[in-house]
This record gives sequence, structure tokens and C-alpha cells, in this order.
Amino acid sequence: MATMEKPGATNDKVSPLSVKMDELIGELGKTGRFQILVFILLCFNYCPLVFNHVIMAFFGARITHTCHAVGNISFFFHNSINKTVIGQEYGECDTRLFLEDGVNLTLDCKPGQWTYDTDGRETTIGTEWDLVCDDDSLRSLATTIYFCGVMVGGLLFGYLSDRFGRRPIMLATLYAPVAIGLGIHFVPSYTWFVCLRFVEGIFLQGLQISTYVLVAEMFVPGYRSLAGAILECFWGGSVIAVAALAYLIRDWRYIQLAISIPSGLALFYICVIPESLRWMIMHGRLDDAEKYVTKVTTFNRKVFPKESWASVRSMTEDKEASSQQQYTFTDLFKTPQIRKRSILLFYIWFAVAVGYYGLTFKITSLAGNKYLNFFIGACVEMLAYLMDIYIMVKVKRRVAIISFALLAAVTCIIAGALPPGETDSGVDMTLVSTGFAIVGRFAVGGLFSLIFMYTSEVYPTVIRNIGMGTCAFWTRVGGVVAPQINRLGQHTSEAAPIIVFGVMTVIVAVATFFLPETHQRKLPNTIQEVEDPAEITPTPVFVETRM
Repeated sequence: MATMEKPGATNDKVSPLSVKMDELIGELGKTGRFQILVFILLCFNYCPLVFNHVIMAFFGARITHTCHAVGNISFFFHNSINKTVIGQEYGECDTRLFLEDGVNLTLDCKPGQWTYDTDGRETTIGTEWDLVCDDDSLRSLATTIYFCGVMVGGLLFGYLSDRFGRRPIMLATLYAPVAIGLGIHFVPSYTWFVCLRFVEGIFLQGLQISTYVLVAEMFVPGYRSLAGAILECFWGGSVIAVAALAYLIRDWRYIQLAISIPSGLALFYICVIPESLRWMIMHGRLDDAEKYVTKVTTFNRKVFPKESWASVRSMTEDKEASSQQQYTFTDLFKTPQIRKRSILLFYIWFAVAVGYYGLTFKITSLAGNKYLNFFIGACVEMLAYLMDIYIMVKVKRRVAIISFALLAAVTCIIAGALPPGETDSGVDMTLVSTGFAIVGRFAVGGLFSLIFMYTSEVYPTVIRNIGMGTCAFWTRVGGVVAPQINRLGQHTSEAAPIIVFGVMTVIVAVATFFLPETHQRKLPNTIQEVEDPAEITPTPVFVETRM
């Protein structure tokens, strides 16, 4: 019986069972009707995920407001002497009164004394609970709390998905947010809002993990990159849908209903979405796995693969997999090359997440119509995802990542550096700045899509899932930090956050220089192959591009 040696051993190899499972899955129909149907349904799981990830761009949008602390033209003032108000000046957080005899008085606003510059039907959590002035930070705090829930969900459901299966976790995390979302629609206070959003974040991250793993485990390696790219396109399409929903509905409570209820229509997933074949085999559920193979081959009009199934069953019953070494998070730091790659990738994922979510939430407060800005930003993001399908096949990974990173850096820094106002020739530089920020959003969107693929190629097979999961954790940290970086603009300059995003992506480009090229290279299977390049031959491999 084969065994798996510790990192550094020269005979560290991929499990024969994994190889046989790939062969079995290939014989079921690499892109058969069954796989395509299930894949498309799983892609739609990204809709509620994306809706909730980016909706705070509108729920927490800053609305122009005015303080009306005084409504009468006269009032009782000091020592029972009547003073007449001869003028009023309404600010954002207070009202200044100009009294006779040159006396001035400033009154701070209290709840209910603000008026908001809206179209009459637009509401946000800020307008409903007066999250302005001293309470302005609570808007960005709500986003941070949500992504804290996402972080918890990543840690929790990653384990539960491995322990209890991908399918039950996917179904639970798909349906639970429907009830939570309905609860958010009826919340009476800000405290209830952030508490329920925190819980919703936990479940939605579980939905992303289980969905992504189901997709990855459904296909043979040659098709996974294209499947991942198509998933990103569904992400981009969902961002566009958020812009449309927010523009058409305007009221945050009814927008909440619109992004929550559709998942309830997916009840039929219970009967359609299967458990991962790989998970069933690895956990000894061989009878269920055989039923799955029979179902898929029948649906795809294929012959039952008797020999491949017999080999997989035999290997599993011999407990081949149980004899392998169990790798952990610590293996990301034990050896020099893996440690270097991990540290650089952790920063890259963190920085790209900060730039993506920071620009997504910031774009609705830039000059111009916030709905149009967000829609254009979503469209260029979608364009980046579509381009990445071609880039992943034709362009070297490092060249693509460095190019997108430098484009994001340059456009963000220019967007922040441009002076506000009009030039002598009548050009509105604030709108030009918004344009550069939108191009930056395009570049960061392209980066986000590319780093998923690149990271899976940089890590060796034996620790690939651990590395991807840890990098995804740093993405959630970026989601937590991004709203607070946006807050810098209110204490320093409105340009400061965008410049910070630009500087961070410059460092992404520099960091990528120190990582290996992986395009059309044989992927490392073991830690030893990474530490000793002579162990791996960089010969081109055929890349499947059909779906």
C-alpha cells in the first residue's frame, strides 16, 4: 500500500485514487448534459451572494443632508429677553442663527431634524436612522460587520463542508439567507440591522465555498479554469443587476426583499443538485456514489464505466486515501519557497480585495449620478471577466496580473490626484476623476478573476485547497478593511482612499515579479517539486477551452 511521505521527500506523489477519480469523471462525460445543467444552476448561486456583498454601496450611500434645527423665526433667549432671528444658515450638522444686536447662535441637529436630498422615494439606512454627522461612521461600520460575518463563515463552513458534504451545506446556506433577508426587511433599528447582516454574511460565505467546491469537483482539471471564469461572469452580471434593482426600486427595504426572495424559487435544487462524487468516494459512501455514476451516465447517454468504477471502489475499500499524510495550514510556512509564495499571495489577495470592495462602495459617492456610475463600473467589471476568459488561455499569468495591477495603480492615483472643479476650458475634472476611478474598477475586477486561477497553479496539489482557503480568508480581511479606508476621505481628503488603493496595487505588481510563471506549465504536485525546480519539467500542457 502506497504511503505519503513528509514534505521534502522525493517520492511524495499524487494519490492514485485521485488519478482514477479524474478518469472516472472524464468517462461520465467531461461536459455532458448533466454537468452543464448542474453547473448553470450552481452559477446562479452567485446572485444572492453578490447582491449582498455589494448592496451596501446603496444601503450605506451618503445622501446630501441639511440640518433644520429651528423652524420658527423667533424664540426665547437668555434672561427672558425676546430676540428676533434675522437670518438662518442651514449646515449639514447644525443650524446657525443670526440674531438682532449681532448675536449668533449655533444649534446642533437632533434626530428627525435632518432633511435629505432625495427624489422622494429613495431611502437608505442613513436616511432612516439619521446616520450622519457624529453617527456617520455607522454606515461603513455596517459593511465591516457584514464582512466579519463572511470571515466567520469561511472558517466555519469550510470545515462543515468537508465534514457533512457539499450539497447539504450548499442547500442550507442558500435557503437560510431568504429568512434572514426577510427579517432584515422588517428590522426596527440599526442594531438589529447589523446583527442580522452579520449572520447573513456567515451563511453567504458558506454558499460561496460549497458552490465553488461543487463546481471544481464536478470537472476534470482541464475544464476547471473555464468553469471558474464563467462563474466570475455570473458575478459580474449580478453586480450589473444590483445597479438596475437599486435604480428601479430606490427604497432600501424593498431592495432587500428583491435580493432575498428569488433564492426561495430554487427549492427544486433539493431534487436536482447532487452531492460531489469525489466527496462521496473519499468518505466511503460507495453505494451512493455508484447510484450517482449510474444517474449521470444514463442522463448523458453514456455506457456505465465498469472498469474505472471497479478500480475506484477497490482503492477506496483498501483505504488507499487514509494512508496519505494529512497536510495543514502550517505546511504553508515550513519550507522556504512555499513560505515566500504564501506571504506574497496573502498580500496580493488582501490588496486586491481592498481595492475591489473599496472602489465598489466608493463609486456611488463620486461625482456624477451614483446609479449610472455604479452601472458603468459593473459593466466594465463584466468586460474584465470576459477578457479574462481569453487571457487565461493566451497570455502569461504574471504579465496579465502585473498589467492589470499597474493599470489599476495608475488610474486610481490619477483619479485621486486630479484637482476638483472645472478647468479654464470648462472641463469638469471631478467627472474626469470618476472616469479614471471606473477604469481602476475594471482593472481590479480583472485582477480578482485572475488571482483565483493563478493561486491554484502556484500551490502544489497536496496543499492547493489549504492555500486557496487561506488566501480567501485574506480576501475577507480586505472586505472588512475597505470601508474603513473609505472613511479616510472624511478625515483627510476625498482623494485619499483612491490613492491608497492605487499604492496598494503598485505593490501587487512588484510582489508578482517574485512569483513563478505558470501559464501552460506542468503544475507542481508536491512540495518537493516547488522547493527543487529540477523535480518539475516546465513543458507546455494542452489547455481545454471548450465547454
